[in-house]
Amino acid sequence: MNPFTSILAATDFSVDGNNAVRRAALLAHEYGARLHILHVLKADGCKPLREWFSSPTIDIDLKGAQARDALRRVAVEISGAYDVTATVAVEVGEPHEALMKASERADLVVLGQRDRSRLEGLLVRGTVDRMLRTCRRPVLVVKKAVEASYRRVLVPIDFTATSDAALQFATGMPLDRGIHVFHAINSQREAILRDADVPDHIIRESRSTEAAGTNARMRRRVARLGLDSTRTNFSVAHGPAVRSILLQAQKLDADLIVAGKQGRSAVGGFLLGSVSRRVWAESDRDVLIVPRPRDVPMPRPASARGAVHWTRNATHAFPGKTS
Repeated sequence: MNPFTSILAATDFSVDGNNAVRRAALLAHEYGARLHILHVLKADGCKPLREWFSSPTIDIDLKGAQARDALRRVAVEISGAYDVTATVAVEVGEPHEALMKASERADLVVLGQRDRSRLEGLLVRGTVDRMLRTCRRPVLVVKKAVEASYRRVLVPIDFTATSDAALQFATGMPLDRGIHVFHAINSQREAILRDADVPDHIIRESRSTEAAGTNARMRRRVARLGLDSTRTNFSVAHGPAVRSILLQAQKLDADLIVAGKQGRSAVGGFLLGSVSRRVWAESDRDVLIVPRPRDVPMPRPASARGAVHWTRNATHAFPGKTS
């Protein structure tokens, strides 16, 4: 099943913006999807010209005409390179608001942002960050120059409806090497066993048993979703979620990480420190963030469940609870 038929790419004509447009064009070619390219012109950036010419529109009209000409040249370029016909538009306003409005008519939003240092990634505040927190559509953040189609895709899961959505979206992508489903076990069990001076060989057996149980659980989850397990690889690692996911992506040489997010609130579900956001901020790979389906209720808070979580299996790789 084709996960998207309409793609929105935003560009500011920077290297990042050009990477986003080219990746969107390649995806549009592969999926037979419609492609729309948007440039947002900030009205407040035209203030000096307005004051010079004593005209409220001359600078906006001039910059708008220049931007439309540039977009047409981009459309001609990608038409030749990717055999895709794109529509283009220039909007005047605040970038986030314009993108949110345009995203309502798209199945996928593509934005560009090169990988940053860990500190820069965690501190960044901008249009990409706001779109990832608030957009109802899947958002692809392109961090690399486009060289080829995606081949290896890593999907970290936490056994919630959120990661189910990411998994279902990823399985709709025509990948040569399928998808790699991954879960990071960050269990308290091992620490408790070590504190109790349990012998190392028993701890190793416990880790092995826990990993085997988690692997079987992932396979059951994929089967329950009705997905094709023949194109799916499964892997488990012990350790903190973000570090484990990034290490696994590096180990697999993954082109893309597909992760889920909870909700749409600007203050909840995609907070600084959440696993999905930190993976996006710290990864040097392209990252696709898929929102939780709107008809699925948010998981209950931990205090409402009452169980001691480590005894069940493991602490999950994303904020979210067991099935």
